[in-house]
Amino acid sequence: MSETLLELREEIAELRRKVDRLTGLIDPSSSENSGTATSPQSGTFSLHSPDGTSPIRIRAENESAGLYFYDKQNACRGMIEITEKGVRFSLLSPEGHPIVSMKGIDGHGQLCVASPDGIARAAIRSTKHGGVVKVLNAQGRPLGFLFGAESGGVIELNNQSHRTGVSLFAEDDGGMLRLHQGGGEVMASISAHDDSGLLTVFGTLGEQAVTLCAGEHGGHILICDVDGDVRTELT
Repeated sequence: MSETLLELREEIAELRRKVDRLTGLIDPSSSENSGTATSPQSGTFSLHSPDGTSPIRIRAENESAGLYFYDKQNACRGMIEITEKGVRFSLLSPEGHPIVSMKGIDGHGQLCVASPDGIARAAIRSTKHGGVVKVLNAQGRPLGFLFGAESGGVIELNNQSHRTGVSLFAEDDGGMLRLHQGGGEVMASISAHDDSGLLTVFGTLGEQAVTLCAGEHGGHILICDVDGDVRTELT
């Protein structure tokens, strides 16, 4: 009987040592925000490393929760959060700006990469019409787009005024390249189809000025006046 009691005491002592080690790793940050506080709906826990820092923290509230990662300078460098809108994953710069983020928008995913100051430079997302790739300048203004849709791919390049400068389209029967003036109006286009090619130059008012086409019957040139009416025709 005494041997059994001794073994039981040793097991209880070992269990207490394990609990003490676990308590040293899990440290509620405050009685108000702790998961063991009087309010069971919100809490914050910190996991401590042997040097006393808290590299991992866990937060839970009524409508959101998060897992946060900290560096040696106690700066948050990464997080995973879940809210009513969905899940978001972020990597942060030492100053706390998001430099990489992934989240869901209307059931679709988005990936965004940014400069150290947190200004987005590129983004990839899914939409109901297809995929989108967007590139931005140092001020966060979009300068280029790549779209993927059922009819084909589309590329648009913008100038500093956010006006389209070049657009490229690809479909089953051919492709088209459009060149725009500074205000975004189309000034020239080149298109190719299964049996022909077409080059068109437009006037300042959008009227057709010169058209060059080639098909199975040979080449064809149209030269128009300022009203877009054909004045000269060469075949």
